Amino acid sequence: MGYGLIIALALSVIVCYILFRILKSVVPLVLNGIGGIVIFWLLNYFAIMHVQIDWLTFLIAAIGGVPGVLIVLLLSFLGIPL
Repeated sequence: MGYGLIIALALSVIVCYILFRILKSVVPLVLNGIGGIVIFWLLNYFAIMHVQIDWLTFLIAAIGGVPGVLIVLLLSFLGIPL
């Protein structure tokens, strides 16, 4: 077994670890974002409340989760533009 194979194995383990750490922190944001968009869509679809879906509302919902959605709804209800 040569040194090239050992270095390649070590580099692949390091890359896998880095990718795991990145995906571990990104996946909850994506799931919160999708959940927030679904909540906004349901509110708009059933004409309960009209909330404009753009990048800012998506980021607030993704970072804040359900409390972020509630903050956006409260600001929309009060007429404060985002």
